Amino acid sequence: MFLYESFVTLILAVALVGSQPILQSNEGQGPLPTFGELLKRHNIQLTQPALVDALRNTDPEVRDLAANKLAEDKAVETIPAIKDALASEKVPWTRMNIALALAEMGESIGFDTLEDNCKNKDTSGNVRLCSAEYLLRFNRDSTTCLGGVLDLLKGGSNGDRMAAAELSPRYHNLSQEDSEKVFTGLAEALHAPDPSVRMAAGRALADLRDTRGIAELGRAIGSEQDQFVRSRLEEDLGILRNKIR
Repeated sequence: MFLYESFVTLILAVALVGSQPILQSNEGQGPLPTFGELLKRHNIQLTQPALVDALRNTDPEVRDLAANKLAEDKAVETIPAIKDALASEKVPWTRMNIALALAEMGESIGFDTLEDNCKNKDTSGNVRLCSAEYLLRFNRDSTTCLGGVLDLLKGGSNGDRMAAAELSPRYHNLSQEDSEKVFTGLAEALHAPDPSVRMAAGRALADLRDTRGIAELGRAIGSEQDQFVRSRLEEDLGILRNKIR
């Protein structure tokens, strides 16, 4: 059985097709290629006019990479062109990543688009979760995105539930009601049919640092039939106990 952290990383990585905002290293293979390096593979020059022109390229990956390269270069004069690209983009992954580029440049439309993704139940769980993760990087504890994360923690695919569990403890400054929803969602996920979801929930409860997690993890350990999962939950219980001492 693979470790759930690797799968959660993969779930969050697919959004940028090899670009660096999600991952900083490639599973021990060295740093991932930069935006510029990836654009060169598509025979895109890195001059500002070429990058602006690439925002209209037929390849959605090129459009995504061009927007993020312009943001990386802090080319604020190209913001109107990037906004136009966002407005016309139809590919959900690319639209999300163009929104990220605008958020990096401090543009409210970028943040708003990412938040809209979180609550859009018609889009994929990966896009909703990646959008939530992007906003967390800006220390934006969006209750809208938290709602999307909790929806997927409860009723998403196994991969979505794993990634949602990983994201849940990263929300801070929550109301008592929202804090309770996070704890309850993770406690329920401890008893999910899929073992990797149970492991993800166990580690998230350890990261949450809620003393009630001790009892929840104890009950889950007592009923767990998979020895590997049980050992992981026991490890999480030890981590939680050390964190709240």
